[in-house]
This record gives sequence, structure tokens and C-alpha cells, in this order.
Amino acid sequence: MTARRVLLAAALAAATAWGCASLRQQLGMVLVPTETEVQLGQELVGQIEGEQKLLADTVVQGYIGNVFAGIAQYASQDRADIAYTVKVIDDPDQVNAFAVPGGHVYLYTGLLKTAENEAEVAGVMAHELGHLVARHSANQLGTQVGLSLLGSIALGQNPGELASLAAQLVSASSMASFSREDEEEADKYGLRYAAAAGYSPAGLESFFVKLQTLEGGGSQGVFEGLLASHPATQDRIELLRRRIERGGYTGGKLVAARYQKIRARL
Repeated sequence: MTARRVLLAAALAAATAWGCASLRQQLGMVLVPTETEVQLGQELVGQIEGEQKLLADTVVQGYIGNVFAGIAQYASQDRADIAYTVKVIDDPDQVNAFAVPGGHVYLYTGLLKTAENEAEVAGVMAHELGHLVARHSANQLGTQVGLSLLGSIALGQNPGELASLAAQLVSASSMASFSREDEEEADKYGLRYAAAAGYSPAGLESFFVKLQTLEGGGSQGVFEGLLASHPATQDRIELLRRRIERGGYTGGKLVAARYQKIRARL
């Protein structure tokens, strides 16, 4: 038996004895190694871009790509085994963003229209990068789709299941279904990456405050996507504020005027 099979067998035995939840990170590393995560991400990208309409405006796409690159360089310092990309989906009714395993981030035009400055968008993208760095999607797959399927894929026995798994994840919106702990960890990464890129770390906080206000004003239907996966609860906002204070994050740019010109194109 190869070392990989021994490790996988040990992980599966432990999961059977103690339950998947308590071993989510360990199982994620064994059952969904980087190679499998990247392959699954490619399948998901094909599914998503076959069903969603990407924004045709190359100016906006290029602008978001430049902002993203300035933040992603810091994510690469924590996790350099994947390449990070971002694309804008043209749907003004979706105030949402999500990360796809393997390094892919998507933003909806509805989110770009809701944000008021570059720092808010940067904060959201930095948060999504946090999900990728922490491998939250990969870590959750064991409990979402079953250990036996992931085990066969990890061992190379069932490579054709990747396409089927990708279809299941897209249809179930599983990419955005993170636990509260995952969301708070992504917030922590997001604050650090946004601040390192020179942005006001309050951008993510102010965006969640905006969503919370809009939700309270009866706009929940429009913002359901983001609020379902990134709950803008008051205690989470307060936790963000405490982290900003404890981390000594001060100053930083907002970049409102330049962003308003980009938003006007939408």
C-alpha cells in the first residue's frame, strides 16, 4: 500500500470513529489535495461561465483585475500553490461574490453597484481570498458529498466524477455555504490583505453595515445571495471592528472618485 493510501485509510478510519466535522481540515488536505482542488475548480469554472453571463466591459474587468492583483499578492505569500483570478458576472440583481476552489473569485455587478468606493470592493475580494487560502471549500467537501466519493477521486480511481461533483456544487450553491467559523476566519484574512494592499480595512466593515441597513429596509430579496453566505450580523460587524482596533489598522485609502467613474459604466 502506498503512503498516500495509508494516509487516506487512516483519515477515513478516524472520520468514522470521531465524525467528519472534528477532522474537517485534516480530511480536506488528504481527500482534496491541491491537484484535485485545482481540477475541481476548472470544472466549476466551466459550469459557472456556461450558465452565467460575464460582463463584456473590458474596462471594468481590467480595473477589477488590477485591484484584485494588488491584494492577491499577499494571499500568495500565505498560499502559493494556486493561481488567483477574478472575473465580474453581469447580473445587477445579485449583490454577491464567491470563491471557487483552485483560486477563482467572482463578483456580481450588483455588488459593484452597491459599493461606494474601491476599499469596500477590495475588502470583499480580500475576504474571498481568505476562503481560498484557508481551503474552506476543500475542507467542507467531505461532509457535503461523502468520503467514499472523495476517496476514490483522491486515489485517482474515479476521475470522471469531478464533472459530476462540479455540477452538484453549482446547483446546490455549496461554494458559498460556509460555517460561521469559516466566515470569521476569512474576515481575519481579508482585513490583513486589504490593509497590506494599502486600503482602509474598514471597507469590509462598512460594506456589511450597508448590507445590514438595506436588509432592514426590506431589500432582503435583492441581497439574499450575499447575506446567506456572508451574514452581516451585528456581532460579526462588532468583531470586525475589534479586530481592526487590536490589529492597529489605521488610515488606508478609500479611492472613491476613481471608483465612481467605474461604477458609472454599469
